[in-house]
Amino acid sequence: MSSSANPYDWQGYRPQVVVLRPEVASVLARLQRGGSAVVLAGRGMGKSVFLQQLEAAAAELPDMRVLRFPAPPPELSYRACLRALAYKLGADTADALDSGELIAGFLRQADAPRRLILLYDEFDRYARPYPPSATEHPGRDFFNDLEAMRKEYPVGILAAGSIGVFVFRDVLGSGFLSRAEQVLLRPFERPELRQLAQPYFERGNPLSEGILELLLLATGGNPALVTYGLERLWSMESVAGLTVAGVFAEFQSRHREYLRDFQRSFADERLSGAPQRIWELVRRSTGPVFHRELQAACGPSKEPLLLDFVDVLDLLRTAGLVRLQGSANANPVVLQPISSILNLPSQPSTAQDFRDRFLGDLESLLAQLHALSADFFRPGTGKRTKHLVPEASFSGMLAMGFQNLGWRVEREAQYGAGRTDLKLGREDSDKVAVIELKIWGRRHQEVQRQIESYWSNRVAAGAVVMLTDRKHSDWPDRYQRECLEPWKVEVERRSDSASPITARFACRSITADGMEARVDHYLLRIDRRR
Repeated sequence: MSSSANPYDWQGYRPQVVVLRPEVASVLARLQRGGSAVVLAGRGMGKSVFLQQLEAAAAELPDMRVLRFPAPPPELSYRACLRALAYKLGADTADALDSGELIAGFLRQADAPRRLILLYDEFDRYARPYPPSATEHPGRDFFNDLEAMRKEYPVGILAAGSIGVFVFRDVLGSGFLSRAEQVLLRPFERPELRQLAQPYFERGNPLSEGILELLLLATGGNPALVTYGLERLWSMESVAGLTVAGVFAEFQSRHREYLRDFQRSFADERLSGAPQRIWELVRRSTGPVFHRELQAACGPSKEPLLLDFVDVLDLLRTAGLVRLQGSANANPVVLQPISSILNLPSQPSTAQDFRDRFLGDLESLLAQLHALSADFFRPGTGKRTKHLVPEASFSGMLAMGFQNLGWRVEREAQYGAGRTDLKLGREDSDKVAVIELKIWGRRHQEVQRQIESYWSNRVAAGAVVMLTDRKHSDWPDRYQRECLEPWKVEVERRSDSASPITARFACRSITADGMEARVDHYLLRIDRRR
């Protein structure tokens, strides 16, 4: 790729490449009328950029003044918040009793605009008392004061935060929140991702659809993660699936504090464990979840925040971790985990044997891929409304999953025999494992010979992952008949199940070079209705 200036900076807050949020117009219309709103969004979901977009759009309106506050004052007190407002207004706080007096004095000026909008970022930080006290809550007092002012003057007020919104509601109490319209910022999807990647096209090196697909699967559409990926890929000579996997493995090792902050933005254990419990419930579920299960995951509890499951679902949705289909009032609730590095398993197998550890981690990852089924489809053409993403996308997600579990992942020629989907190793062993991944119906009959062709003295384990999105009658029997018996493979053990792994064959065979190959075959159905 060319070395032109990189337009991406995931650590910055004023991006060169911007995707306009569709919510801007409706929120601005409410603020114009002197209404109030609270933006709920997790870490990296673009709250600050959204407020900048609102500020820019409002600045185009006649007779309008917009004031944006990136963060609370360092000393969080009611008077400090009032002084910050006065500074933006160009007013004096010496005689002002409250925000109402400040606003009244500002609007009386001869050249003052008729309308005013206040935008507050980092709302969560206003929820912390300073100094720590059981009775002093300056953030609450200031926003309740703003709400009282809004009764008298046509001032639009918006605040953006995450779990701190519920601290205001449940712990501090907030007249401001009781009337504010809630706006949920959701993850980016394919159209937004293509817009963000437009600079690649403009310089003549567009990213392929497969790479864009894998970026979406790796990030879940989290704007900060997408930007990180695009920034890291910009200077690379060529981009393949394993390149993307390596970029996000690097992210997980270099930015552990960011990931901790990300989780605390929706599931701070000092406040409530309900978001974490419901998140795990959705990740483990094999279908819709009943209200009684969601309510049980919420409590009863002695935690400071008494979140109900609808509150938690809003937090998880705006963190880009789960997707809600239909209404939360439906019973059961149709919930799906969103594919991303944040939804991959993080607990490796405890097995000591190399092969057992490999197979244990593989089965854990396959179970999670099944849970993420809905994201492994892309829009189709003709009679097929959607179809499976390419095999390379699945391989890329497996690569990220194994790296997250401590494996070293390579994709390279195997002794001149071609390229296996994945070759895995560990720092504590000189052994390797190989994986071949196929979609049923695409030369699937040759898969045993393909994986045998990668065998060497270092290979201690092998696996075939066969995928399909369709129901095939007697699929395990057909698989054994078409893929194993023609190659005289000895099936030592076969296990069938309904879900998520349809069948597993533990096999033993002799390669063309006379080596014993122990290969496990997994049949996994990707369900488009998950």
